[in-house]
Amino acid sequence: MRLYRPRKWKRLAAAAVILLLLAAFINGWYWLPTGRLTVHQVKAAAAALPIMEPLSGRVLFVSPHPDDETLAAGGLLQDVMERGGQVYVVFLTSGDGFEWDARATNREVNVDRADMLRLGLRRMNEARAATAALGIPKDHIFFLGFPDQGLTPIYLQNYLSPYTSPHTGVNRVPYAGTFVPGKPYTGKELDRQLAAVYDQVKPDTVLAPSAQDGHPDHRTAAYVSSRLATQRGEKLYFYLVHGGLEWPLPKGKHEDLPLVPPRPTWQGLKWNRYPVTDHQRKRQIEAIKAYKTQLMVVPRFMWAFVRQNELLLPAPAEGAPIPPADLGK
Repeated sequence: MRLYRPRKWKRLAAAAVILLLLAAFINGWYWLPTGRLTVHQVKAAAAALPIMEPLSGRVLFVSPHPDDETLAAGGLLQDVMERGGQVYVVFLTSGDGFEWDARATNREVNVDRADMLRLGLRRMNEARAATAALGIPKDHIFFLGFPDQGLTPIYLQNYLSPYTSPHTGVNRVPYAGTFVPGKPYTGKELDRQLAAVYDQVKPDTVLAPSAQDGHPDHRTAAYVSSRLATQRGEKLYFYLVHGGLEWPLPKGKHEDLPLVPPRPTWQGLKWNRYPVTDHQRKRQIEAIKAYKTQLMVVPRFMWAFVRQNELLLPAPAEGAPIPPADLGK
């Protein structure tokens, strides 16, 4: 036993050192070589990205969950309004599938379906506060109330028959204040409601999730929203929130650093930098603070989006040849 303990503590010490170095790499600690390397790589990658021309006109942001609009575009949405444009946001789900949020909010390990429904209402209220902090009029906000973590099965398996959320136990929109309360969770209804929002807003530009996004709700939202925008001839750009393991680097609040994508190009198209001002970042910070449930669980992820720029990927022009996807990287 006496021989075992020293070896055990050596292993624990080695593991602690590895975790420390990993944290330095992830969070960009300037005083360690790994942190400085991360920061250097981020700055170099940003310098190679083109700077995007400002957006104007009527812009519709398609947000799979409450907070995506603030993280991915909190600055540029302000910029559109400051230039005389109009901004609209449609929330596809109410964020009622993130059980760690409910646990943190209730301070209990076990949560039930009623807790998840209360979480959905709370996250909708947080979204109202966040968009107000960004200056978006309250009548420019739409909630569809579809289930968090349910968009993919709804669209691929339950296009006609209602889907029952395993988190809330309901198969239709349960929330007051949504676009059409009480409608069934079907892919057809999702199509119909999002199309109705497009028809009401008549956007010049649609900002949709990227199909590269790591969250299945975002990927499904990418297919649905980009198809509708393409059919209507609206200008289309993609944004990214879940970019893979530990993205964006470095974690935490680094307002003096740029934001860069996991890969600079996708199918031959290059991500663009959209610069934001100090004033826009301050309002974005206030909007992030409105998402108290998220900040209780993933604060360093949330703050990592407060940067010198935001990112948009232009959709291919109609009729333009699309290079093959680089599947080897």
